[in-house]
Amino acid sequence: MYGMVNEGIRTFILDNHGSEAWRTICAKAGVDELEFERMSSYDDTITYNLVGAICDYTGLAARDVLCVFGKYWIEFAGASTFGTLMRLSGESFVDQLKGLDDMHDRILLSMPHLKPPSFEVDQVSKDTCLLHYYSDRDGLAPMVEGLLHGLAAKTGERIEVRQVTPKSDTSDHDVFEIRLLDR
Repeated sequence: MYGMVNEGIRTFILDNHGSEAWRTICAKAGVDELEFERMSSYDDTITYNLVGAICDYTGLAARDVLCVFGKYWIEFAGASTFGTLMRLSGESFVDQLKGLDDMHDRILLSMPHLKPPSFEVDQVSKDTCLLHYYSDRDGLAPMVEGLLHGLAAKTGERIEVRQVTPKSDTSDHDVFEIRLLDR
């Protein structure tokens, strides 16, 4: 996993629960590093263990932890170079959504070992689209749902999101139906 994701998790916990909570979560997750290099790669197990430890610490289900973190991620990443790359795609929610793969392609230029997800957008109507989310990693669909809500909030738009197809033995990716409200 990209180090910036783990660093985002760390910052989220510090901002919302404090440094003692972060140390407790790291100990529970078996993670020695209390900080992460943003531009480095880490084993995915570290991230999954952190999420599990956060679940134990907060009493929340993994789905809820990932969804809340996904929304937070937009602010966290938006304060970095990613924010500039996202804004290059356009000002609207749908424009930025359509630009996610381009942003990941730009990141791959400096981090060729990164395995980012891929996103495809199908416009169904003027206020509805389908987002196809492809990833080698399992279980992160709730984070994507949070990302979508965070991105909509960042662009000043309101959305409803419904996962219509989960990744499974019969589908190689997740599909979300996104309805833009107030249009």
